[in-house]
Amino acid sequence: MKKLLIFIAVFILSISGALASDNLLNTVILEGTESGYNIVLRSDSIAGVRRIISSDDKLTLDIKGLSSSNNLSTIYKNTSDANSVIVENIGNNEVKIHIQAKNIVNANIIFDTPASAPVVVSDKVSNNAIAWSAVAFVVLCFIFAKSRNIKDDPEEEIAEAIQKNMRDREIAMYKNYKKELLTIPSIDYKVKDPRVRVAIRRADTIRHLQRSGR
Repeated sequence: MKKLLIFIAVFILSISGALASDNLLNTVILEGTESGYNIVLRSDSIAGVRRIISSDDKLTLDIKGLSSSNNLSTIYKNTSDANSVIVENIGNNEVKIHIQAKNIVNANIIFDTPASAPVVVSDKVSNNAIAWSAVAFVVLCFIFAKSRNIKDDPEEEIAEAIQKNMRDREIAMYKNYKKELLTIPSIDYKVKDPRVRVAIRRADTIRHLQRSGR
């Protein structure tokens, strides 16, 4: 359990460190569709996005936890009505993308990362996706650790537990036998339960060995 807690703590620190480290934006794709636009962001991982709408034709994406790559490229696909795409690296892992295109405010924002399939995000979904991914990973690690603990129980411990249980039962039967001798005093009295007879023989053997050892 302590190892699991340490692992979770290290994972949380690594997540926060990853968010604080360079998450590079490599490519911005403005793609025209029948219903509007797709803004595809190719980066190392998903980051938080906030839309800033100036007008129907002007949109700014404020992205925290992301920095622009030195080799950043901008690609236009089926965008005859698009004017410009400008990527502004604010610093402190923050980027602003200024886009001017007809009816750009309703564009879909899509993160394309190496770790997953393209994900459509909104202002809140991107942050929640990061949080829920971390929670899901921790839960899976907890389940995996539990299953490992069950599978890693050695056979010797199981055999020892069975033997201890048998010894306890034999001791209990021997005590019951002694009680019977007190309640039914008879020279010719014989034990009826074969398991008790075996326990008595073992007890006599142990006492004999102890005396011989002296």
